[in-house]
Amino acid sequence: MAVIALEISQLEAGPFWLGIAVAIAIDAFLFWRMACWYQQARLIENIPTARIRSAPQGYIELIGVAGMMQGPVIFSPLSQTRCVWYSYKIEEKTREYSGKGRSRTRWRVVKQQTSEEVFLLDDGSGECAIDPDDAEVITRNKRVWYKHDVVPPRRYTEWTILEGEPLYAMGLFKSVASVEDQSIREQVSHKLREWKQDPNQLLQRYDSDKDGQISEDEWQQARQDATVAVKRQIGQRAKMKQLSIMRSSPHKSQPYILSTIAEDKLIARYQRHALAATVGFLVLGTMIIWAINQR
Repeated sequence: MAVIALEISQLEAGPFWLGIAVAIAIDAFLFWRMACWYQQARLIENIPTARIRSAPQGYIELIGVAGMMQGPVIFSPLSQTRCVWYSYKIEEKTREYSGKGRSRTRWRVVKQQTSEEVFLLDDGSGECAIDPDDAEVITRNKRVWYKHDVVPPRRYTEWTILEGEPLYAMGLFKSVASVEDQSIREQVSHKLREWKQDPNQLLQRYDSDKDGQISEDEWQQARQDATVAVKRQIGQRAKMKQLSIMRSSPHKSQPYILSTIAEDKLIARYQRHALAATVGFLVLGTMIIWAINQR
């Protein structure tokens, strides 16, 4: 320890205070993560489990079984596992060289994708459509495998939620009737943005006077067609009259969590993470104060 203290005291002011600034930033991040994890653990403990049939509108938790929506069956792209949700990433092993001639290897992400398909949660009293967009998904189903017969070597990681698997969900719950109009408007705008990404096809489809531009009347026709397409898509996958939907809340204090881990184990998981962050925060904070005192 005396040797370290001597080295710190001999450091130039610039590198020393730069290191202190980086350490303070890391310590602040640990404090923020600690607060978030403690808050999530308390939320899960304090929010009662609702039943879909009688659930109130707003921020709630549900416990049930994951199921497929009507429509095409979902398969994970890497392992072709039948599932209701998947996420994967493909990484390549790379070697990086520093200016001092040293090298280190790391895994660089070359491709990743997360399913955005809506699926169901059934708790025995009813069904709720789950929109996984922006959710923190915690699943026990994680697979990792390697391919060393390619150059560079690759690592594949895949997470899935399986049909029929127990599912915990905490998020913003609304009956479809109250969100249908807003949902249609949002999805129509999204579909029109998709069509704009292929201007040639858009012109071929809607440029009726062949002047190379989309007029206001032609754009209105495109909007009408997009609305019809969205309503058809919603009707096919969600049975809007009978289903409610859970999605992310606009409030940052209300996390959106989907988990195949049981509620009590999920609480313990967040508490462990929060405790580890607390220890890291205190240890690093003590080291920062000690280092400053050595100057």
